[in-house]
Amino acid sequence: MEIACIVGLFTRLIEMASGFRSPSAGFEIPFLILMLIASEGLRRRNVSPWLARGFVAVFLVVALLGTQWSVAAMGAYGRLTSAYPLMLLSLALLFVLPPRIVAVALGLLYGVYCLIVLSTPTQANEQTVAMVNTAIVSVIAVVAAALIYAGRRSDHQQKLEIRKQNDALLDRSIELDSLMAITVHDLRSPLHGMRNLFDLAVQRAPQEPDLPLVAVQAAIPSIDAMLALATRLMDAHAAEHRVLADIGEHDVRGHVLAAVDRAGPLAQSGGIDIVVDLPNHPLIAFLDVNALGQILDNLLSNGVRFSPAGGAVTISAGSEAAGVAIRILDQGPGVAPARLSALFKKFQVEGHTGIGSGPGMGMGLFIVSTLAQRIAANVRHERPNDGGACFIVTLATRDRS
Repeated sequence: MEIACIVGLFTRLIEMASGFRSPSAGFEIPFLILMLIASEGLRRRNVSPWLARGFVAVFLVVALLGTQWSVAAMGAYGRLTSAYPLMLLSLALLFVLPPRIVAVALGLLYGVYCLIVLSTPTQANEQTVAMVNTAIVSVIAVVAAALIYAGRRSDHQQKLEIRKQNDALLDRSIELDSLMAITVHDLRSPLHGMRNLFDLAVQRAPQEPDLPLVAVQAAIPSIDAMLALATRLMDAHAAEHRVLADIGEHDVRGHVLAAVDRAGPLAQSGGIDIVVDLPNHPLIAFLDVNALGQILDNLLSNGVRFSPAGGAVTISAGSEAAGVAIRILDQGPGVAPARLSALFKKFQVEGHTGIGSGPGMGMGLFIVSTLAQRIAANVRHERPNDGGACFIVTLATRDRS
């Protein structure tokens, strides 16, 4: 716009120096100066895109109206005219402005044109032909503006989609780098331990024949840890990609009791009680059996592992306005406020202490959140007033499905 204003002022100065007096010069020169000052001010203030676009639209429409008036007025009185500036402004109008604004602008232009034609001393049939032809061209211009705008919008949407895909690929690459680093770290320690143990067994086997058997038995926990790591990775992948084929209406109570039975051995090994609070009536909700089982297994195992010896984990379920809510409350240290925003993301490991706690992948709550989304459920965290952590899984019911 600033370049256009400068060029316009330069053109008017040349016209004045040559002795030509445009009928609209008294309006155009102050208008161009005003637009130049306003454009400079808006550019420095870094205004919103909508205000900038509106400013450009006003400039183009007013410039086009002024140019059309000058060309038509001079042509009506037999003066030499050129429609080239009018054509350039019209093209700018088509490519810069949305179709609705183009339609409004062309409507104003057509009205001005009709006033000029009707005020010209010509025959009525000539005036009618001129106005009809101009109306047809105006309609074609609006259609062209709509097609151009649709094409540009489609191109813009494609670029946004490509940018989103690139961002997703970048995030995936970062996840893979983190996965590799954490996996190597978690595998290195047990592998080193097993290697040292086997080396010792081989070296001392002639003197202690029973040592190889002892070494194999001692290696079992390390093998179990590596198998658990592989299982967590497979569970995370399955949570994102596995097809859930068993979504239907089920009584939540039976699945809660089954999850409690599965968590029983871990709880007994640390002296943790699992308290169950379920109503006597059925709690029917939409769920996938395997997905809900995995969600409850992760939340219960976290509650047991992070609770102190002799503590308790409470699991309850009941109907709420939002659906069927399952609550898992533990007596552990809770979740640090700084971690709440990233609680359900991948590789979010927290240094808790408790039964079975140790280096982990930080995948459990990510699996819970992913599976909950896939079965149209909601999972959230609440911090009880008396400490610990409380996770609530809300399942959809028939009324909300």
